[in-house]
Amino acid sequence: MYKTFSFLLIVCLFLTACNKQPQPFSSFEDAQSALKTLNAALIRSKTVENEILTEQQLVFSEAYLAKRHAIYQGLMDMDLESNQIAQVNYLVIAERFPERYFNWPAQINVLKNMLALNGKVYKPDSIIKWLKLTQDQLDSAVQSNLKLNKVELSLLQLHVDKTLQNNTIQGALKSQLRSFRDYLDTYKARGSIGLRGLANGSEWYQSKLNYFSGSVHSPLEWSSILNKKINTLKVTKPILVSDVPAEHERSFTVRSLQGDKIIEGLDWQTHYIDLPSMAANTETSADIYSLMLVMMETDIGIHYHAWTLPQARVNLVKRLNISTEFAHYLAEDIILFPGQSFSFASKAL
Repeated sequence: MYKTFSFLLIVCLFLTACNKQPQPFSSFEDAQSALKTLNAALIRSKTVENEILTEQQLVFSEAYLAKRHAIYQGLMDMDLESNQIAQVNYLVIAERFPERYFNWPAQINVLKNMLALNGKVYKPDSIIKWLKLTQDQLDSAVQSNLKLNKVELSLLQLHVDKTLQNNTIQGALKSQLRSFRDYLDTYKARGSIGLRGLANGSEWYQSKLNYFSGSVHSPLEWSSILNKKINTLKVTKPILVSDVPAEHERSFTVRSLQGDKIIEGLDWQTHYIDLPSMAANTETSADIYSLMLVMMETDIGIHYHAWTLPQARVNLVKRLNISTEFAHYLAEDIILFPGQSFSFASKAL
């Protein structure tokens, strides 16, 4: 009897050891490094060496999505700080929403990054495959009432045009680029520039507001909160910037925190910094405080109240006494990075 029990115990321990999956990462930093490698075609990282573009690095391909999901699951099994848990939960929730239908985030010149990742051995086949996948996904998205907005479409056309001007692009890749450019010329963008114009867009936007603000309020509640704060502002002189950025690869919210001590993050769209934590720990000037409040108001206007680009631009100029050029840049930035300005919400409450 005793021998039988001992044998069964050994078998159980053996099976448990076999079934227990090894922890894929030993630390938060290791998982972040894996995400940087995976997202190398989105945001180039100094820690990612030039290499042959892998199947997993084809943005939003099946291999990419599977690898990203595995990294997120590994993070969920780790003992993390509260702010890190909030980041992981936000990214896991985002997997449910339609981002995966838009293989090419318009603010990034993915083609340029992919060409750089090809390394010394130039192999265009993977890029051609990705361009075909991107077009197929856009076609599939239309069937689900998911379309690019006009700002996104215009930026994609610009990225393709710039790549076509590269004299080193020849043969099948150049032909595929021309075909994709022709496709974009016939593409009908959606009327609304905000997330509410997408199927499930309102829920997606709410998840962004919840994460970046660190509190749960509906867009209408935020409108009321912000309106009260903004009505107390006294912007007596224009808020000036030395140069209006020419691109949106790095959001204005991220740019505004560049000089502060970095709190590491996991999201390529925030350049791997923890925006809410950094903003909460940042001393803001009166100008930045005013600007962020009005950006939050405009964010709600665009993504919930369906403001047009001219409406958003006018609101920014009127509230902040800034140039039309700067207002246009900020409005486009809010379109491309929904909710990020709410990282400063803790300063407004």
